Amino acid sequence: MVDYDTAQALLAAALHDLTPVRGERIPVSEAAGRVLAQDVYAVTARPEADISAMDGYAFHSEEMQKAGQAGLPVVGYVAAGDCPAALLHGTASIILTGARIPEGADCVVAREYTVLQQNHVTLTKPVTGKGLNIRRKGEEFSPGKRLLRRGQGLDWRHMPLLLSQGMTDVEVYRPVTVSILANGAEFGEQAGDGRTELNTHMLAAMMRSGTVHVTRLVAASDSKEELREALVRYLGQSDVIVTTGGISVGDTDHVLAVLLEMGASCVFRRVSMRPGKPVTVMRLGGKIVFCLPGNPGAAAFCAQLFVLPCLRALSRASGTPENIWPVRGRSAFTYTAPAQATCFLPVSIAQKPGEGAFFNLVPSVGASDISCLTHADGLVQIDAGQSLEIGQECDMLPFTGI
Repeated sequence: MVDYDTAQALLAAALHDLTPVRGERIPVSEAAGRVLAQDVYAVTARPEADISAMDGYAFHSEEMQKAGQAGLPVVGYVAAGDCPAALLHGTASIILTGARIPEGADCVVAREYTVLQQNHVTLTKPVTGKGLNIRRKGEEFSPGKRLLRRGQGLDWRHMPLLLSQGMTDVEVYRPVTVSILANGAEFGEQAGDGRTELNTHMLAAMMRSGTVHVTRLVAASDSKEELREALVRYLGQSDVIVTTGGISVGDTDHVLAVLLEMGASCVFRRVSMRPGKPVTVMRLGGKIVFCLPGNPGAAAFCAQLFVLPCLRALSRASGTPENIWPVRGRSAFTYTAPAQATCFLPVSIAQKPGEGAFFNLVPSVGASDISCLTHADGLVQIDAGQSLEIGQECDMLPFTGI
């Protein structure tokens, strides 16, 4: 058995040796929710030319100043998409938002600050100035600038950026495939005291995303042979295998024995933590296998602490676990961890005006508790032998998905 920090370090080291997730090209229109497998550089400037920031009139500022109350004759009209001719000396042109600035003009004045009489435009107040209301070519970015880095998770915000560079498809990482396996005779129809299997549904909902594809299976027996068949099947189709149950020391807990018989090596076996002490991580055939406890609460906590950070790392091919930033606040309860176990406590967050965030301990009956999950916002970690007092600053690791 190892302590919690050692378990995380061993897992991080094991991930570096895994085969990176491959890339694939998909249409940009389907890329939201995926992770970039390439750096993206600008191939065109944005804007591509000097353009008008508003509807109004384009002219040369000095010429308008000289014209005074006589104004300048309006001889042109430029809309977005037009390639305007050069502005004639001593004239103005109607211009619309997004239109290219005609050569010879150095400013744009909004229509509401002008008067048009007898086809001459005059100003209602002195609002001219070189460059006024002109978006300069490349002011947002120029060719060659890196716009997005490899490993960037994509969402709606990135679509216009990709499309602006003429990209119709983009290279993203293939989703990580995860297989979740529960085992136990209590889940079978023949069980005298049958139970509804909960964990594979819960874990699949937690892990499923655009970057993680999940399949789930229940081996509804205590047969080592059936368990081995399920693991062999999953090994061939998955990047990551997650088992739940069968990893403790009971007579029907066969997960560890079967994995060892299949040639698996141990990353760590059990962690001095509460809940979740049985959690074990193995390597098998170049794949990582997370063996979670069967109690739903413990399985959920271990998935949040071990599995999800690794899936985030693998989906970005970084090989380094990525943790969600903790929330800083103060404890509204007192707790002392035992000398030999790091404790993870379910808490809810509350805001007190002028005092910031406070964390309230969510009552729990133990590792099998599922109702406490619906009331908790995350976990507070208390290291072995340490105490947390009311009002003491601490961090909450929020419950998340991928």
